[in-house]
Amino acid sequence: MRLGVEVEEYSTHIYRRTTATLVERAAGLTIASRLLGHANEMVTRNNYVITAEQVDVVTADILDTILGT
Repeated sequence: MRLGVEVEEYSTHIYRRTTATLVERAAGLTIASRLLGHANEMVTRNNYVITAEQVDVVTADILDTILGT
């Protein structure tokens, strides 16, 4: 356990969704889509970018800590 998070509780999909959502809001859908390696922005929009209320708070906090924001 690091940063107070049990690894078994999280998946890479949670991190990808949270990251895609935060990047989309800060830099736009094209950048978020490229970051995730999607050929089509609609894949990113439909499967990864979520509303702010759905962003996993723990994941967002971890990314803030790692990125120093």
